Amino acid sequence: MDKISRLTAEQRSDLVAYLDGELDGKAVQEIEQTLAQSPVARHEVEMLTRTWELLDTLPRASASQEFAANTLTTVKSLEYRRPLGEQPWYQRARRGVVVAGWVAGLAVASVVGFLITARWIPDESAALIRDFSVIRDLDTYTEVDNVEFLKELQESGLFDETPSDHDN
Repeated sequence: MDKISRLTAEQRSDLVAYLDGELDGKAVQEIEQTLAQSPVARHEVEMLTRTWELLDTLPRASASQEFAANTLTTVKSLEYRRPLGEQPWYQRARRGVVVAGWVAGLAVASVVGFLITARWIPDESAALIRDFSVIRDLDTYTEVDNVEFLKELQESGLFDETPSDHDN
């Protein structure tokens, strides 16, 4: 039994160009060779030819002048349409986002800097407040010559804070 040749997918896609006479020599030779050998391929070409003939019998639709004008206006407006990156509002919005980003970055850096300095750098006033009782009486302490003198004063009982009889 002879093998029936069919059109390949590539040849089938080139059939319309073949029927219109728009194919190059090699492609035309391949399709004609297949058509000469295969009645199935010839039937496909015949059906396609009939379809084109039936399409020619249909009435031609024509567009109104208004449709043509609207279409041309739309095409022209698409030609003059700027890309999104070139739109003025987009450029302003982009600048605004960049400025907002810088402001937010500076705010975060400021807060982080404050927290770091507040935690790791000692506060000199805290030491002054802690030692205030000593600083208040510093003049008195500077008049003392040595520690032995202070020990003698303590032992004398002169500065005891217990109430004495003569205070009443």
